[in-house]
Amino acid sequence: MQQNIAWKTTKYVFKEIIFDIVYFPFWWYTKGIKKAGLFFVNEVIDWSNRLSLRILFKNLLQPMYGDYSRSGRVISLFMRIIVFGFKLIVMVIWLVVLLALFFLWVLIPIFIGYMIFLNLTGQKGIF
Repeated sequence: MQQNIAWKTTKYVFKEIIFDIVYFPFWWYTKGIKKAGLFFVNEVIDWSNRLSLRILFKNLLQPMYGDYSRSGRVISLFMRIIVFGFKLIVMVIWLVVLLALFFLWVLIPIFIGYMIFLNLTGQKGIF
């Protein structure tokens, strides 16, 4: 009975845990990077919808509040350009943050592997 439990435990350790450790980098750069990419695309779409960039761009030349006078059109145009510019700046900043996070996702395992290699070999690293 004791031998059977020890065998099952050993089998579990070698089969599940070690396999997971070996499989992790493959998952990270296949399914994991796909999930991270889909997250990136969905965030860009969500933020574009939240900021209403498409609607604002489509109505850029339309007068606000139905004021079709010349001064109403000019004021509306400048106000919409200013609002569109600020929202576009917010969107670009969010894109830069998302791209940085995506590249960080790609580089983390490489950095960890490099640091493990340096610690195992006793060499001094980049720091």
